[in-house]
Amino acid sequence: MLTVKINDILEISKFTNILKSDIKVLTPSGMKKIYAAEVTAINSEIFSLKTKKHELSCSPDHLIKSDNKWVKAKDFRIGDIIDTKYGPYELTEISKLEYRDDLLDIHVDTNEYYTNDILSHNSSLLDSFDYTLYGKTRGKKKRWSALSTLPNRINGELLNSIKFTSNGVNVEVKRGISPSVLELWENGVLNERAGKSNIDEKIEDYIGIDLETFKSFISLSINDFKNFISLSNEEKQLLLDKLFNLEVINILNGILKDIAKNNKVRAASFDAEIRTLDDSIVSIQRSINKAIERQKEEARLALEREKEDIQAEIDRITIEMNSKKDDYKSLKEKMDKIKEKDSELSEEMDKEKRQLINCQNDIKNVQRELELYDSGKCPTCKTDFDSEHFSNLRKALEEKKLGFENIKHEVESSVTKVKERQVKLRSLSDSTTTAFNDLSYLLKNYKSEIDKLSQKKSSQIVQVNNTPSVNIQDFQNTIEELEGKKVVSSDNITICKEKDLYYKELNRIFGEDGVKKSIISGIIKPINHFIAENIKKMGLPFEVKLDETFTAEIKQLGSVIEHDSLSTGEQKLTNISILIAYLKLIRTKRHINILFLDEVFSSVDIDNIQRILVLLKSFANEYNINIFVVHHAVLNQEMFDRILLIEKNIFSSITEVNMVN
Repeated sequence: MLTVKINDILEISKFTNILKSDIKVLTPSGMKKIYAAEVTAINSEIFSLKTKKHELSCSPDHLIKSDNKWVKAKDFRIGDIIDTKYGPYELTEISKLEYRDDLLDIHVDTNEYYTNDILSHNSSLLDSFDYTLYGKTRGKKKRWSALSTLPNRINGELLNSIKFTSNGVNVEVKRGISPSVLELWENGVLNERAGKSNIDEKIEDYIGIDLETFKSFISLSINDFKNFISLSNEEKQLLLDKLFNLEVINILNGILKDIAKNNKVRAASFDAEIRTLDDSIVSIQRSINKAIERQKEEARLALEREKEDIQAEIDRITIEMNSKKDDYKSLKEKMDKIKEKDSELSEEMDKEKRQLINCQNDIKNVQRELELYDSGKCPTCKTDFDSEHFSNLRKALEEKKLGFENIKHEVESSVTKVKERQVKLRSLSDSTTTAFNDLSYLLKNYKSEIDKLSQKKSSQIVQVNNTPSVNIQDFQNTIEELEGKKVVSSDNITICKEKDLYYKELNRIFGEDGVKKSIISGIIKPINHFIAENIKKMGLPFEVKLDETFTAEIKQLGSVIEHDSLSTGEQKLTNISILIAYLKLIRTKRHINILFLDEVFSSVDIDNIQRILVLLKSFANEYNINIFVVHHAVLNQEMFDRILLIEKNIFSSITEVNMVN
């Protein structure tokens, strides 16, 4: 394979017919043939577009595909996406070069092709012939193209002009889209008499054939038929596709394969998207788990710190309690001593009081006796107490009373002292009791506080916060969004799988064993009928019949004979009878009226040439078809309506031979 640059194609076109060359260019549908090359921008500005992987220099109006839309190079901006052989790429640099040049474009057997791996639009050079002559053009899928889709980067009006000579009239046709232009010039004079439809009819009259015929030429080399009876199945299949327009099914099958491929790519992209979403979900869930674990650890550490704080408080209170134990013990002992002392004082007071009462009683008794002596006489015996004896007794009583009174004073003094001591002891007891009670209350509070803290410490566990934090909630929301996208992608994969089943069934229908086989099985019978007619008209001594694989079975006198046993002339006659049979069938379905036969009579003797001519003449008359026979020797003129003589010297000349009546 030889690689050439686009500029080389224009130079090659000056010396050879590109249509007959095998120059091809890469397209999304594979390598496609180049039909023509043309300069589309004279002395044009040059734009340079770059991605990380690609670079293209082109005219400002060069059409480049971006997101399934055609965009002019001058309308792109940095960051825009363009379609390439390797998928979408972002433009990283756009610049206008300092020099100008003539820029050219090519016409390819598709509507797009790759230039430096960047998807560019096809030129419309050949389509412009159809448009100029007939006002419409047919797309690659046999549908009529919308005129607005015909690219014409320099001539935005799509204004075209074609000149030719027809029946001695110099004809020029001008046609354009915006504004609408249609002009017919005849020998330099503008035809202004007819309306648009009449002008189209007039142009078609000058051309001599309608657009259907113009687009329906079948160009087959006779070499395709010279060994048809011994062609391989693949070669016969290709030939049948050409003859019976089964290429349409091949095109449909090709389109179907592209659609199925795109569907698989789409399914794979959804599958990859799901894997990416799964990875993202797993990653985010892992982050959530880490955040939750971190929260748990923080809660655990906080709980440990709180427990430590509680234990520290318990320890502090315990120390406080322990520090008060000696005071408690001392106060308890003091209270016990006070009680003991109080008991002693009470006993002493009781003793003193008894003694005081005794003294008081003794004094009272003495006082009664004294009062008796003071009465002067004994109440019983009426004895006078004036005697010394009674005076001594009275004096003794007074001394006794005085002794008793002294004892009383001492006892009263002792009672007073005991009372004072009791008062002091009660005051001490009250203060000690208050201190003891306060200390007991404090210790009870300490004990209660310790119990509460101990219970709190033992009952504490790590609390799980069921309310997620803001960050975790954001993560969970993201997971929900990703799960939603995953559901959509899964649904799309399901749709792609369903489509894949449909496409497989359609592929079976459009395949060799599908509708084509049904069509072929339907044409075998009429073809064999036409072959039998042709064999009979040429007077051949054998029978030829095709099976459903278009393999020819040849019989002579009822016995099957090998193809190789036929002479070269018999093989050619057989192949021509098969060819004409095909054309008869095609002519019943399609409007063709021209057949070119080049050197069909080589290696055929005169008698067999006459047989072939009889068959061709019959075919031409019966099916109203024009047959051009190219031969290098004189043939029977009676079999032809017109004879053209081509002479080659330095230049070729064509002259019509007058037919002899």
